Amino acid sequence: MNNQDKNKTTKSETKIQIDYDNINVADIMDQIKAKIAAMPKSTPEPIPPPQGLASPLTPPPDMPPEAEGGRSKLKRLLLKIMKPVAPLIKLLILPVHHDLTETIKTLDLTNRKLDYWSEKLDRDLYRVNETLNTKIEEGDKTVNKRLDLAYDEIGRIKEYTKLLHSLSHNVVVELTKLKIEEEALKMKSRILEKDFEFLGRRERALEDQVFK
Repeated sequence: MNNQDKNKTTKSETKIQIDYDNINVADIMDQIKAKIAAMPKSTPEPIPPPQGLASPLTPPPDMPPEAEGGRSKLKRLLLKIMKPVAPLIKLLILPVHHDLTETIKTLDLTNRKLDYWSEKLDRDLYRVNETLNTKIEEGDKTVNKRLDLAYDEIGRIKEYTKLLHSLSHNVVVELTKLKIEEEALKMKSRILEKDFEFLGRRERALEDQVFK
């Protein structure tokens, strides 16, 4: 093995140095680019197209072993290329994962609070409904009692009114009779006065004839 191969091997096996206290993204990207450039280039074998149509969920049944070998080599190459970037990906995903975890915790706490307040609101509404129904029933009973008393009082007032109307009608009738009797008595008294005067004149005339 010559010096160039040793240098390439050394450069390809060097790990990316990340200072987690003072993260420098530009320096990390430079290290990743240098490591990718130092890696040996390998040309993957071309993947022959599958013959005939097959379901997208299942591989073609008549796939040749050369295509499977090419795919496995390509997969290994992609994993090898992604291996140096894995710490950076984890580093970049870490804040998102932290925020997602905090968000999930906050949502869970919020859902629990909402469930608690919803149950409490249902209980309070049930108690308020029961209290209102009790007060409404008591109010209905009181109002019905007062209405019954008012109806009884109105009935008595109606009877008194009828009685007073009958009494006033009878009083009017009796007063009319008395007025008629009064007029009749006045006429009789006038007739008696005239008769009395006539008798007085007759008596005086008789006396004058007797004592002549």
